[in-house]
Formats: sequence, structure tokens, C-alpha cells
Amino acid sequence: MKAILPLIAITALILAMEVRGAKKLSIGEATSFCEKEVPIHCVATTCPLFCSTIRTAKQKASCAAECTKDKRCKIRPAVGSDDPKNMILDAQNRNQLWACIAEMRDPAGTSTGRQMTPWKELETTEFKKATGRS
Repeated sequence: MKAILPLIAITALILAMEVRGAKKLSIGEATSFCEKEVPIHCVATTCPLFCSTIRTAKQKASCAAECTKDKRCKIRPAVGSDDPKNMILDAQNRNQLWACIAEMRDPAGTSTGRQMTPWKELETTEFKKATGRS
């Protein structure tokens, strides 16, 4: 239930933005918003999907137990800080963070040339391969 409330909040925000003509957020507002929302999305969807593809039941359980905002779903800087066991998920989270910021900054996609795929639907090639959906 706790994971559903933030999803409801983001849906309400996006709908409100669409109704009001999709107000563009400042870089600071977009970054703050996305740095909160991407880990929530990761905990609820991306990380469990990633963990479900691991070989043994014990490894799956261990991985799933680490699907928290402070462990596997923590947003890491782009260079040199990836956990070797989590590199694919780290790259996926970064990609979604950048896409989220771009989406919040230019919802209509008219001034930046951003990808028009919603950030929650974007997947890196490596993530698709790791989850068997390439």
C-alpha cells in the first residue's frame, strides 16, 4: 500500500500538469521531483523485475530484500560508483532519472528534443537483455 500512494501522487501531478497546459518545471524542481520518484518506481517495479531473472532462489530472495531506496535503487553518480553486482540496474535508474528530468522540464517535448517515451517505460538495452526482453 505504501508503494501505491507515491504512484497515485505522481499520477495526480502529471494529470494536473496536463490539465494546466503542462507547466514546465525548473531544473531544481524537476531534479528534486525525479530524485524522489525514480527510486520509488525502482523499488516497486524495476528492481523486482531485475531480481526475478537471477539464477537461484536464494540469490533472488537476497536481491529482492535489497530492493530499497538506500540499496539497489539508490541513484548513483554517472562515473565510477556502480556496484559491480548492480551495474545494469544502476544504469537503468540513471537513464530513467535523466528522462524524468527532461520530461518534467519539457512535458510537451517541444523545446528540447527529448525522447517522448514516458520515463517509466524507458529501458536500457542492457536492462532488456538482463531481464530477457530484448
